Amino acid sequence: MNYGLESGITRFRDRRDRLARVVTHYKEWLEQYTETDAEVLLRIFDLSENLKKDRLMLAFVAEFSRGKTELINALFFSDFKQRLLPSDAGRTTMCPTEIFCDTEAEPYIRLLPIETRFRDDSIAGLKRMPVEWNTIRLDITDSSAMFTAMRKLAETKVVFKVEARALGLWDENDPNLNWMVKDQDRVEIPAWRYAMINFPHPLLESGLAILDTPGLNAMGAEPELTLSAIPNAHALLFLLATDTGVTQSDFEIWNKMVSKHASQHYAVLNKIDMLWDDLKTEEEIGRTIQRQIESTAQQLNISPGGVLAISAQKALVGKVRGDEGMLKRSGIQALEVMLAREIIPSREKIMRESVVRELGPQLNETREVAGKRLMAARQSLMDLQALSGKNQQIVAQMRDKMVADKQMYEETTRNFNVTRKIVSQQGWELLAHLDDGRMDKIIEESMVAINDSWTTAGLIRGMHLLVRRMSGEFDHASQQCSAIKQLLVASYQRFHDVHGLEQADPPVLDLTRYRARLDELMVSTQEFCADPLNIMLEKRFMVKKFYIGLVTQARIVFQQVRMETETWLRLTLEPIVARIKEHKLQLEHRLENINKVHANLGSIQERSQLVSRDMVQLKAQLDQIEAIAKEFSILTGVAFKPLDTTPQPGAAQAVA
Repeated sequence: MNYGLESGITRFRDRRDRLARVVTHYKEWLEQYTETDAEVLLRIFDLSENLKKDRLMLAFVAEFSRGKTELINALFFSDFKQRLLPSDAGRTTMCPTEIFCDTEAEPYIRLLPIETRFRDDSIAGLKRMPVEWNTIRLDITDSSAMFTAMRKLAETKVVFKVEARALGLWDENDPNLNWMVKDQDRVEIPAWRYAMINFPHPLLESGLAILDTPGLNAMGAEPELTLSAIPNAHALLFLLATDTGVTQSDFEIWNKMVSKHASQHYAVLNKIDMLWDDLKTEEEIGRTIQRQIESTAQQLNISPGGVLAISAQKALVGKVRGDEGMLKRSGIQALEVMLAREIIPSREKIMRESVVRELGPQLNETREVAGKRLMAARQSLMDLQALSGKNQQIVAQMRDKMVADKQMYEETTRNFNVTRKIVSQQGWELLAHLDDGRMDKIIEESMVAINDSWTTAGLIRGMHLLVRRMSGEFDHASQQCSAIKQLLVASYQRFHDVHGLEQADPPVLDLTRYRARLDELMVSTQEFCADPLNIMLEKRFMVKKFYIGLVTQARIVFQQVRMETETWLRLTLEPIVARIKEHKLQLEHRLENINKVHANLGSIQERSQLVSRDMVQLKAQLDQIEAIAKEFSILTGVAFKPLDTTPQPGAAQAVA
C-alpha cells in the first residue's frame, strides 16, 4: 500500500466526497418522499456543502530561521521547480501565511496591511472584509510573475519607532528586537499582518490547508494564532534546527503553544545535512542523528518516535532534480509517511464524528418511519383480508373499535400538544439566554472589571468574570434541557403504555467540550499574564490585543453552544412529533379502508389491490433509505439496528 502524503490526502478527499454525496442523497430522499421542513433541508444542504469544502489544517510552528518555509516548499511545491515561497536568509515570510485552494475563485494572494493592528478588528473579522486586503492575482502559467508575487510575503517597511511602538511591534527594553533597528529613530517592521494564498495545487485541492506561523515568540505575534489558529489546527509540526538544538525560546513555544494543542503534534529536527561529514561513514552519521533525536525527545518530554530528523533544503533539491538518493537521505519521506498514516486518519475521524453527531439520529429516525409506513401498509392489508367473508354487522364492530382507538389516540395527542407548547416556550426562553445580546452584556461586564487599565491584573479580573458568567449560562442551559427532557419522556411514556409506540430516550445536552474550551482560554490568559514581558505597563497594547482575541474566541464558543442547544431541541422534539404524527396517519388510513369496505363489502378486493400497490412503492422507498444508511454506516462506522416491518394483530383481526 502506498502511504505517501499525496495518496493519503487523496483517500481523505475521496471519503469526504463520498460522505457529502450520501448527505445529498438523503436530502433528495426527504424532498421526494416526505414533507420535511425547508429549514431542516437547508441545514442538510449546508452540511453537504461544508463537507465538500472541509480542510485538513496543518500548522508549521517554530521560531525564526528554523526552516519552516523551506519545508513547506519541499513538501508541497517542489513541482514548481523552484522555491515558491521565499525562504532565503533574511528574505523569508514575515507574516502568518495561510495556503489553501478555493476552486470557486481565481488564484490570488491577499495581504492584510500591518496598519490594521491600530484597529480592534480581529483577523477572523477582517477576513470577511475583502476591501481591507491588498489582492494580487496569480498567473500560475508565468513562473517569473509567480516568483515576483510570492516575494511580497517577505516585504518589510521602515517606520519611526513611535509608530512601531503604537503597533505593538517595538519595545526598547526587549533585546530580542535589536535586529529591527535601522537608525536612532527608525526600525524595520513587517509590511503585512497576515497573508492568504489561494493556489490550485493538487494536494490543496484535495482538502489540505497550510498555516505558516513565523516567529511566535517575537513581540507583536498575533494573539489569534495562539488562541485560535494553532489550537484549531488538526496537526502541528514544530521545527527545530540541528545547529541550535532546543533553545530556551524553542522550549517556551513548545510548552505554551504546541504540546497541549492538537491531537497530533510532532517535533521536526531540521538541517541534519549540517551533520553530513565526508570523513564519517553513513553508520556514524546515523548514530549522531539518532543521538540528536533522543536528546531532543528527552528535552521536550516526548518519545523518540515523535521526533523526525530531516533536511528540508536537501529534500527540495532532491525533488527538483529528481535525485532519489538525496531525497531518501533527506528524511522527508519518513515525514510524508507519518502525515499519511497518522495525521490524515485523525482528521478523517473528526469529520466522521461531526457528521454522525449532526445527522446520525435523524437518518435513523427516517429509516424507522419508512419502516413503519411499510408495516402500516401490511397491517392494512391484513385488516382487509380479515374482513373478507364478514357481514355488515361485524364490519361495523371492527370500524367502531378502530374509531374508539383513534379517539383515544387523539385525546392523548391533545394532552401531548399541551406539553409541546410548554416545551417550545421553554426552548425559546432557553435560546434567549444564549443570544448575541446576552453575550454582549457579558462582555460589557468583563470590560467594567478590567476598568480600562489594560494591565495583566485587569485582564485576569475581566476574564475570570467573563468565564464565570458564560459558565453560568451553560449551567442554566443544561438545567433547562434536563427539565425539558423529563417532560417529553413522561409524555411519550403514555403513548407507549396506552398505544404501544416504541419508547424514546431523548439525548442529553453535552456541553463538556465547550466548558473545556473556556478552561483553555482561562489557562492561556494566566500564562500570558505570568510572562514577565507582559507584566510591564508598556505592554498595554498587547494586553488589549490579547483580550480582543480572547473575547473573539469566547463569542465563538457562546455561538457554538447556542447552535448545539438548537440542534438538541430539534433532535429531542422533532422525532417524537414525527412518530406521533405518523402513527395518527396510519390509524386514519386503516380507518378509511374499513369505512369504504363498510359502505361496500364488494370493494375488499379492490382496496386490497390498492394497498398492495402502495406496499410496492413503500418497499422501494425503504430500500432506497436503507441503501443510504448502509453507505453512511460504511463511511462513519455507525451501526443501525435492523428494522422489523412485520405487522402486529390489529383491530380488524381482534374483532374477527
